[in-house]
Amino acid sequence: MLALIGFVLMAVLMVVLIKSWVSPPVAFIGLPLIAAVIAGFGAEEIGGFIGSGLKSMLSTAVLFVFSLSYFTLMDEIGLFDPVINFLTKKAGKSRMMIVAAIILTTFVAHLDGSGATTFLIVAPAFLPIIKRLGFRKEALLAIICGPYAVMNIVPWGGPTMRAATVAEVETGDLYSFIMPGVVVLIILAFVNGFLVNLNEVRHGLKPESEAEIAAEEAASESAKRTWKYWFNLALTLVMLAFLFLDTPLPLYSIFMIAYAIALVVNFPQTKTQNKKIKELGQNAMVMTVTLFSVGIFMGVISGTGMVDAMATAIVNVLPAAMAPHMHWFMALFSVPLMMILGTDAFYYALLPIIIGVVAPFGVSAQAVAATFLLTATFGTPVSPSVAAVYVGLGLADITIGDHIKYSLKFVWPMSIITLIASTLLGVIPF
Repeated sequence: MLALIGFVLMAVLMVVLIKSWVSPPVAFIGLPLIAAVIAGFGAEEIGGFIGSGLKSMLSTAVLFVFSLSYFTLMDEIGLFDPVINFLTKKAGKSRMMIVAAIILTTFVAHLDGSGATTFLIVAPAFLPIIKRLGFRKEALLAIICGPYAVMNIVPWGGPTMRAATVAEVETGDLYSFIMPGVVVLIILAFVNGFLVNLNEVRHGLKPESEAEIAAEEAASESAKRTWKYWFNLALTLVMLAFLFLDTPLPLYSIFMIAYAIALVVNFPQTKTQNKKIKELGQNAMVMTVTLFSVGIFMGVISGTGMVDAMATAIVNVLPAAMAPHMHWFMALFSVPLMMILGTDAFYYALLPIIIGVVAPFGVSAQAVAATFLLTATFGTPVSPSVAAVYVGLGLADITIGDHIKYSLKFVWPMSIITLIASTLLGVIPF
């Protein structure tokens, strides 16, 4: 019964988000609470679920508020304009050069294995460029999804460590085992970028006019001549360096400190600082509310046991004849499963069950872990259950429904192609 309620909840949630019938906060707050009441939980229990869920989102919400405010401020004062002008002039009319630059930058930005860091570095830098080319904002996140999937499973990344722990193998050994599949992922990251570019061309590009470009370039040249520009550039570079360094400072505190310094330097008067804080805070408010709403959603579905019940039910409903190949057939749906269950539940709840089912047929735990790592990684950057995704959504100013509607048609086929190619390469047993 609990699993059924969970599946209905997730189905309704996906439809509501994609169709935009209500705003995301309303969906993430209202739907799980209704589901919890139907499942028979009382007010005190539901209150506990909400509390634990909100605590899990607190650091991400703080990170989001200050990072978005910081980058919005930097964009206003023209920090990124010279880079934008340089790249667009070098690329000329070659959209694929810009796409390749986005992909390569994402590879580097995701070296620390943090999805939030990746979006924070890539989205503010390239959003103005893709607008100038006439791409939709959703296209930027769809392009990022390819290299994000590759770097999301580096040996020090969360998914790989989770999978290695469950499979009881060394993280380095697991990564070495999946390396041929990782090569496939790298190739598909560029294929994905090419397909997104093609999709935008077919949709119809709406690039900025020559007058708009000329005005932006003039503004950026003016910004370059002030000492504040060079200070802001140095501050941003130092801040980005701290994101990659292994420091005891929490990620959000780095942005808080940089934001405070930037406000004081660029707006010395207290009255102006307060005005700017209000203006910049408005941009972050909607997505911050959404983030806390997601916290309620995650707290309820985890605390009620819906996630575990769904994972078990998925395995139990499959035909017994499929048991020797269950890991392979389940991997066909790893992207939507990752979107429904979230990273922790996917690896800690579903993966052990699958390992137990196929073990009597000679399929090793390492092979099952490899199967899910290589295929489910495409689901992470489009999952409504992954907090880092909302950082990218806020920076790109799009909704989770628009992101899923646009990107799912690219990432799910890429996952299936990876499954087939890795099977042919001998990484994934059938």
